[in-house]
This record gives sequence, C-alpha cells and structure tokens, in this order.
Amino acid sequence: MKKISLNNGCSFKSYNDLSVDDIDYVNEDWDNIVSFMDDDAREEVHSELAPCSELEFLKRYLEIAKTDLVIG
Repeated sequence: MKKISLNNGCSFKSYNDLSVDDIDYVNEDWDNIVSFMDDDAREEVHSELAPCSELEFLKRYLEIAKTDLVIG
C-alpha cells in the first residue's frame, strides 16, 4: 500500500496512521486531494466503489496506486 503526504512530501503516513486531524483535512479538502491523484487509479477506484465515503475511496486508491500521493 502506498502512503499519503499532506505536507508536500515532508512526511508520509499510511492510511492506518492518519490522525483525526488528518481525516478532518481529507474530508474538508477532498477536491484538492483528488486533483493530485493519478487519473487512471482514480477512475479505477471510482468505477469499483462509487458511491462511497472519501475515506473508503482514499484507502482503496492507496491500495492500487503505483506511487505515493503527495498533496501540496
């Protein structure tokens, strides 16, 4: 599983290591996060899971992504 960085690559976390504050950020800034996702992986998750929560989507995205997700 790939990791996510919410601070432009300064640190990385696995999905299971996200704090409550990280989860709040994901929920509040979802459109921005989606803009950093790989198009093919994002579309694959969308066709597989939608409709689903943002966190379910993110977890599956990180499972299939070829690279870490860097936001910022």
